[in-house]
Amino acid sequence: MTDKSPRNRRIMIAVVAALAAAAIVVPVLGVLLTPGVLTKQQDAVGMTTTTTTPPPLTIKPLSLRPVTGGPFVIRPGDCDPPPPTPPEAPLRICDIVKSAVYELGPQALTVQLTDVDSFLNPLTAKQMVQVTMTPESARAFGDFTASHIDQQVAFVRSNLVVWAPKITERIDGEVLQLSGDVTEEQAREIARMLKDEA
Repeated sequence: MTDKSPRNRRIMIAVVAALAAAAIVVPVLGVLLTPGVLTKQQDAVGMTTTTTTPPPLTIKPLSLRPVTGGPFVIRPGDCDPPPPTPPEAPLRICDIVKSAVYELGPQALTVQLTDVDSFLNPLTAKQMVQVTMTPESARAFGDFTASHIDQQVAFVRSNLVVWAPKITERIDGEVLQLSGDVTEEQAREIARMLKDEA
């Protein structure tokens, strides 16, 4: 073996790792939004359609409310559970980690999720939560985002703000990706909350 063989081996490993990462990530690349990041995934071209019956929906509809104020620093009592609030009333609630409180307008939209998962994006090394919606919810969400550009929206579950991204453009497609400065544990908890009220 020559002196260059360990170097060649490292290069080969790096190339294989990059190809493997690209194979995982390319289907889920989208357009990033800030401060929380919301992305869209393009629909695959040439997908075969079938006539099978879709599985029953097991995830409760997710409430979206416009952010009218905040995030504010937590004060004592801010994160106490609020009394039952009708969808048409404003709401003041904490985020999922109880580090900030938001003032929210009336419910603007509900979306039906079909799947939620969390994972590490190998290209950005950031945790992501991927959300899949029904086609009807995807259309409604696309219309909502088109009319709320440069505004912040809160995904609300169990009287907590699970995620509050800023909308920077119309978001089309059934698959959304949420990313930001969250740990693996926080991403898993966000995914769990989006799936389940408990």
